[in-house]
Amino acid sequence: MEKAIRWGLILLMLVAVLGCARNPVTGRREIVLVSESEEIAMGLQADGQAREEYGVVEDPRLQNYLQAVGQKLAAVSHRPNLEWHFTVVDSPIVNAFAIPGGYVYFTRGILAHLNSEAELAGIMGHEIGHVTARHSVRQITRAQLAQLGLGAGQILSPAFGQFSGLAEQSVGLLFLRFSREDERESDRLGVEYSARGAYDPREVSNFFEVLGRMSAASDRQTIPGWLSTHPDPPERVQATRGYASEWIASLELTEERMVVNRDNHLRSIDGMVFGDNPREGFAEGGRFFHPELQLQIVFPQAWRIENTKSAVIALDPQQGAQMQLTLVDAPQGTTAAEYVRNLAARGTVPESARDLNVNGNRAVLALYQIPAEGRTLAGMGAFIEFRNRLIQILGVTADAQRFFPIMEESMRSLDRLTDQRILQSQPDRLRLYTARAGDTLTAIAARLNNPRVDADQLAILNRVAVNQAITPGRQLKTVERGY
Repeated sequence: MEKAIRWGLILLMLVAVLGCARNPVTGRREIVLVSESEEIAMGLQADGQAREEYGVVEDPRLQNYLQAVGQKLAAVSHRPNLEWHFTVVDSPIVNAFAIPGGYVYFTRGILAHLNSEAELAGIMGHEIGHVTARHSVRQITRAQLAQLGLGAGQILSPAFGQFSGLAEQSVGLLFLRFSREDERESDRLGVEYSARGAYDPREVSNFFEVLGRMSAASDRQTIPGWLSTHPDPPERVQATRGYASEWIASLELTEERMVVNRDNHLRSIDGMVFGDNPREGFAEGGRFFHPELQLQIVFPQAWRIENTKSAVIALDPQQGAQMQLTLVDAPQGTTAAEYVRNLAARGTVPESARDLNVNGNRAVLALYQIPAEGRTLAGMGAFIEFRNRLIQILGVTADAQRFFPIMEESMRSLDRLTDQRILQSQPDRLRLYTARAGDTLTAIAARLNNPRVDADQLAILNRVAVNQAITPGRQLKTVERGY
């Protein structure tokens, strides 16, 4: 009881010291524990993490296109004086997201599924709205208030700090999954900003219809974040159409004054990588290939494999164990034995360590005890000298007897990649195609001969029905086969 009273007094003192801040959108005063300068600093730090995690699309034309639309909308938002940043990140997932301080990101996956500059403006306005309404700051404030006095604690040992980092990132993403009311407010703001920016605010509803089609088709590239907390697509279509009508009337917009710019959007995304980029690694069955690093590895059967910019993660279906492969950040020429000794000198001492030969590559296999909250986990680390690099494969489990043998077998499977088909693989690319008389999506898909993109997916990309007649001269998005 005394502890609860003490923390209650501390909370009251915090509120008294920090006071309330006025929400830029609603004008209401709200309790927040993050000042605008702190919000901007957080955004700057998180921007580096986002860029490292997802990668940035190296296409100045595409980046400039996104910047131009974003800055136009930011100028008519409720926080025009923020230093806004708009970035295309290198992910096939259909997603857009914003972080505090004026940082907005669009994946190339969502750009491929948008059909006009006006649609882009509507989604861009939605993400800007999360920042202007300070949704992230409110979430962080609630989280900080809930965590006061609980303490963070070190979950994993320094050697396995990357797992801790992954956990922290997951917590951060959870905080940024806004409430449905936040999402509805951002939908309203997205329509408002696109209308004030002289775009046709009705266009964004078309994309929400596509989200519904993708959800119904269970498209794996529809990120849960855009569907789990957002209102259902049909609801959003109806709501945004209503908001658009209100803003068109309020601003007295005419058809001539509202920009759509379908052709400009299509030209901007022509040639963009579509889907997974095999150059950065991909899985076929349980085998993972990385053409750039010229390596392959076999993960345990039925484990789910996730490839990110910084790590390859394999997870047991029952979540009883996890493995992670990364490149070690160490001076060139560092041996596996030296690296294990350096870890020990920094406090991560293995229970045991032994030399290995992994397909002709020198390696060290070390076992660790990892203190976690209320229990101890077992860790296995393979440190392998591979093509003048040092590769680290870490495994963590609470059931060493069951999982250590299959983890070690997987670690020992790391080998040089020699299959020329895979080594020379290139990504699929989005290409514009001008429809000819008699064209159908089925016939176009057959000519493309791309096993990853069928007529149904072309229909979703182009907002048509599979059996719909295609008007000659219409610009269509197709996907050129890369591998």
